Amino acid sequence: ELEASVIAAAQGLINVLTQNIQQHHTPAQQNPVQSHEHQNRQQAQPTKQNVQEEMARSFPGFFTKRKGKNRFSPLQATPGKPKVCKIFSVYVYLVNKGCTSTPSAAEELELSQAGLGKRSLTLTDDMSHAMVNKILIEEYPKMEGVEGWLFYKASGAYHFQTPFILMVQVHQHSKFFLSLSVYAGGHGRRKLLAIPPDVDGYTGRLIRSVSGAGKTTMYIVPLQQDLDLTPLPSDATEFQKMPKAACQVCKENMPLHILALHVEDCMESAADDDEDWQSEVQVLSVTNSPLVHLDKESRDCGQDRKECPICCGCFPSDEIVLHASLCGESLQDTLNYSADSCVLREGSLSMADMSSDDDVLQWLAGQVDASKDFKICITRDNLFQRGLIQWQRQKKGSPVNKLNVTFIGEAGIDTGALSKEFLTEMMHGIERRLFEGSGKKGKSPVYSICDLENGFYRTAGEVFSVSLAQGGPAPCFFRNWCYQFLTTGDFDALQLTKDDVDDLEYALLIERVEAATDLTQFTDEIVSCGYTGLLKLDQKDCIIRAIVLHATMRLTPMLQQIRNGMKVYNLLDVIGKHQTLCSNLFVPKEDDDRPDADYIMSILVPELSEKGSPRQARENAIINFLQDFLQDLEITGQNEDQQMCEPLTQEELLSQEGHWSQQTHVSLSVPTVMQWLTGQRHKPLLPSERADFKINLRFEHHCNEKMPGHQICFPLVSACTNTITVPVEHMKTYKEFRDIMTVAIRMGRDFGRV
Repeated sequence: ELEASVIAAAQGLINVLTQNIQQHHTPAQQNPVQSHEHQNRQQAQPTKQNVQEEMARSFPGFFTKRKGKNRFSPLQATPGKPKVCKIFSVYVYLVNKGCTSTPSAAEELELSQAGLGKRSLTLTDDMSHAMVNKILIEEYPKMEGVEGWLFYKASGAYHFQTPFILMVQVHQHSKFFLSLSVYAGGHGRRKLLAIPPDVDGYTGRLIRSVSGAGKTTMYIVPLQQDLDLTPLPSDATEFQKMPKAACQVCKENMPLHILALHVEDCMESAADDDEDWQSEVQVLSVTNSPLVHLDKESRDCGQDRKECPICCGCFPSDEIVLHASLCGESLQDTLNYSADSCVLREGSLSMADMSSDDDVLQWLAGQVDASKDFKICITRDNLFQRGLIQWQRQKKGSPVNKLNVTFIGEAGIDTGALSKEFLTEMMHGIERRLFEGSGKKGKSPVYSICDLENGFYRTAGEVFSVSLAQGGPAPCFFRNWCYQFLTTGDFDALQLTKDDVDDLEYALLIERVEAATDLTQFTDEIVSCGYTGLLKLDQKDCIIRAIVLHATMRLTPMLQQIRNGMKVYNLLDVIGKHQTLCSNLFVPKEDDDRPDADYIMSILVPELSEKGSPRQARENAIINFLQDFLQDLEITGQNEDQQMCEPLTQEELLSQEGHWSQQTHVSLSVPTVMQWLTGQRHKPLLPSERADFKINLRFEHHCNEKMPGHQICFPLVSACTNTITVPVEHMKTYKEFRDIMTVAIRMGRDFGRV
């Protein structure tokens, strides 16, 4: 009973506490409608969770909550900030219609001066084609009215040139050739590839994609209209944003690229105005200067003035000393200048008035700048190779100046003979080392990449110009198609024949193809020449034609470098305007114009003793010996001299130290004798030298008295004055004369005496 009463009391206490708590925390009475909806939601919650779980189990890719970058469902919009248009900069370059490669440096300057060229644009990737076109017209006003244009971009490769043949030597007696197709040449210009537009045209998004976000330059090429390439004035709207500078002559502000074109013309016009002003002043001074002196009594200068004894003018006493010291010099200089000007005007000849090759040579001689010397110091050993290198290394002078040659270790002073001998040796070395062929119909350049990289062909072109202008030999060893390329920069490939191929390898290949009954054995050689047709016997003509074109067209880089060297004295412009007149200077003539025995004897001027004396008889015998000696050389020395003109073989090149060397053995021929006597082995080209070109022959009768007891004497040659002195006492017979002359010519090439 006690336990039951305790439990009942505890239960009553709990109920009282429960009622008190509910009275303090019971919320306001809910709306019946809201209470009903709350009950419905509580009832529907398990159902919704069950459906979600079922869908997630059936379609986990759409209804499963994910983390990371894949947390959003593809059926839902991506939450975040709204999309922002991307801004980028791109370089564009406007060129003219029909442009297929990137512009050269000269073309870039021309386009820039015409208001075209390169610009930097700021675009967004949401721009339409119309907006892009509007921006281009604002940058390039000349695009106004252009109907149709395309975007291009430069390819990653240069123009494709001919295959490069590499000779590999495994050991001393084994060689093989490796053909490599390389991308070379093109002078830094790359091909342009068209970029096709999208359905909406060239939009900002497309331009950003193809340009690599502005890293690639885009080229704009009109499809129909030719743009005006006339240089714009310096104040054109196209040049408002460009940096400017003032011309120092006319003080006019203009863009830099326009200033480059303006400076040359402005300097020339200023020089012409200065010359006109000086000529006017000098003419007035000569006219007003009394050349006939007046008597002192006829002029009254007054007390404070005195008379100049030169111009007879009256000047203040304190100024007469200064005036007299300057008056005579100014008058003399004026008269000398006027006389020289008259001679220059009478002897000058314009490029358009040339009517013969003599006029060309005379005009070139007038282009030599004698204010400085183009000095070359060289040894006779390995003369040709050292000559090319020293020619390129000269810094104080240039080939436009007067050539001055010094042979190291020799006492000779260059008054013309040393330069002519140097040019003669250089021309002979160029013909033999850098050209190949028979020589009768001309030669073509040797295909040598090493010589091309070293700039030897350019140096050869400079030597040609200097030689023609300063009395050296003419390069009369070019084939007709090579000379045509020199004059125009191109040649007619349809006129080429198999006889124009001078390369021995391709000449032999043509012969083997002509005689072959099975062409498959020459597949590699024929394919390397660019032939892609069928190898059939009835296609021999096409195959030979491909070999001829390949063997000749691969030489155009060498000829182009020669053209660059011939810009000295503007020789390239002269032969371009007078192709026919200059052909005799470059292409071999039908008749051999080399000096022969008759020519040397015709220009020989002997200093004979008294007529009828015994000395004169011995002197006439010496003259007859010389004529017989020269005529014998025409027979025996012809083959040897012709062999000297043949190109060096590969074995000769490899066996000589360095690259090649000058031969120590001197061949005997009539041109060699003439070079020994005068320093040149050719007939004079300049008309002024041709008329006065003589060889003086002197006779020494007293050598025994001057040098008692000697056994032999050799002739003494002065090439500067074209004089030879022969010892008569040691040349009593023709055999003695021939032996002494042979040793003297072979061993006495140096200028050992002054």
